[in-house]
Amino acid sequence: MPELHFLNALDYTILGGYMVMIVAIGLYVARFNKKTTDYFKGGGHIPWQLSMVSLFISGFSAFMFVGASGITYQNGGGAILLFSLALPAYLIGYFFFAVLWRRTRLDTPLQFLTRRFSRETTYFYTLLAVIPNTLVLGIMIYTLCIFTSTALGISEQVFDLGLFTIKGFELSILITGGVIVIYTTLGGLWAVMVTDGIQFLIVLLVTLIITPLSYSYIGDGNLIEGLKRMASDTPEGYFSINLEGKPLLFWPVYFVYIVFGYNVNWHIAQRYYSVADERDTRKMALWCAGLSFVLPMLWILPIFTTPIIFPDIASLWPSLTNPEEASFVTLALAVLPHGMLGLLTAAIFAATMSSTDTLFNWLGAVITKDVYVPISTSLKGDAPSEKTQLWFGKATVACLGVFSIFVAFNIKRFGGAFDVYMKAESLYKITLFIPVFFGLLYTKTPWWSAIASVSAGVIGVLGVGIAAAMGAADGFSVMNILFADLNVVWLGFELSRYELNAIVGILTSGSVFLASAFFDKREGAFKTSIESLETDLKTPAHAAVDAKIGSEGLIAYRLLGYLSILIGVVLFLVTFLTIDRNGWLNSLAGLIAAVIGITILKAVRSYERRHLAPPPAPVQP
Repeated sequence: MPELHFLNALDYTILGGYMVMIVAIGLYVARFNKKTTDYFKGGGHIPWQLSMVSLFISGFSAFMFVGASGITYQNGGGAILLFSLALPAYLIGYFFFAVLWRRTRLDTPLQFLTRRFSRETTYFYTLLAVIPNTLVLGIMIYTLCIFTSTALGISEQVFDLGLFTIKGFELSILITGGVIVIYTTLGGLWAVMVTDGIQFLIVLLVTLIITPLSYSYIGDGNLIEGLKRMASDTPEGYFSINLEGKPLLFWPVYFVYIVFGYNVNWHIAQRYYSVADERDTRKMALWCAGLSFVLPMLWILPIFTTPIIFPDIASLWPSLTNPEEASFVTLALAVLPHGMLGLLTAAIFAATMSSTDTLFNWLGAVITKDVYVPISTSLKGDAPSEKTQLWFGKATVACLGVFSIFVAFNIKRFGGAFDVYMKAESLYKITLFIPVFFGLLYTKTPWWSAIASVSAGVIGVLGVGIAAAMGAADGFSVMNILFADLNVVWLGFELSRYELNAIVGILTSGSVFLASAFFDKREGAFKTSIESLETDLKTPAHAAVDAKIGSEGLIAYRLLGYLSILIGVVLFLVTFLTIDRNGWLNSLAGLIAAVIGITILKAVRSYERRHLAPPPAPVQP
């Protein structure tokens, strides 16, 4: 097997520079935030192209580079189908949900629950949704640091910081979590949008370079021969449509999760209602559909070469429980030059930061607008000032970040990042989003229908957990209720705990929600609220005919352009330090980054000339 080249001082420098850039973006765009609507929804004037990129890239995390690479290493054909399901999910958004979310005219995601159901429903969801999602934030940070501390070679090193000593893994958690918290707290949604644009650029650069490089590698420098070898030398049945260890019903259940995740998840709603015109939301959904098919396909293509290059990958990573999860990283360490390796590590940071900063922002929005403001208003009689709300929102995001870092430090006690993440989602996600999915499409249910529906789903899934715990080898316990495996046969189909949680959640929660329509009764505050929402859902949300991109949007685009050029220049410069090992690839990536940056700046200047130039002076007779 080929020699692996771990990160060196040059890669550390690039990674450190990326961290500094992210914090600087947060400081710079903080001046955009005059009100909470600026902080949590960009004032409702985020350019749709920027919101689209953010919407797309927010679905990436370290899981795509670690856990998902393990799926691809083991199941080539199954991975193709698995990662292409976002395409039809986004198309459903194009035809239905994108426009509806914009027409809701929200300021925060969970405000929909208040308008559609009741204030009590919002509190109920806050209790059930905010806490699990904060745990997910900790899991994301923890997962990211598993990769980065190992790639940097500092995982087991001990650092003396004067007052105390700390292992490299824990130090990476502190630094990574701290950077995410600082720039998200300072910059709000504008910071999320700009950094998401940079993160998209980095993921794109790494993908465009490593895909052809991996096939040239197995073809001894010939890309076509590499493709032929991949077709002939991969294990038998590698491209069949299946997933090892997954029952047949996994596929429809997973697709339901994808449809919910890409249409009624809270951060999806936030992206759609943060643009000015509902027609732009359709463009966003359509572009995301295409990107979610093309880019993941480009991303998993190089993984197809890893069973050929590393047929016994377990011998490289004996300490890993699932060594195939290191296949993408191992491939990069084998074929990428230094400089690009630093950029890859930054890409892993970028992908996970995109997911975490999105969660931080909407969780802060929910706690501020849907909990703090109404409670403070009811106690004092007057709503808090915009300045007070803004400071409370920032403090909330900071506190959530500190708690997430604490979770990341202690996640080992919960049984491992990926298992906890996947099983936790199957416990609550379907149940929570059934009323949102159907409630946005159908408004003829009473104010209590969401609470009843979710409660029924939680009880049903809890019943599955109790059954699993009763059959567990190590006895009945709370942890087994949550995470113990359970395998049954239903109507001839094999079901694991994942499928059982989803099916029971859909049947119980969905049935109760639809049945509640027979008790629909409108009166008082609920009548006013639901009729107002119905009117909004029927009323197009169009921007003014002469609406223009605001100054903040143009500054954000210009910032993206300059940062892209900066990344290109840095990659050009490191070429001279890496010329002995495919260093020319740094120049190629730098050229792509610079061209993208120049294109963005030219587009901004062209827009300003066409739309913002003063009208010509009248000709004097």
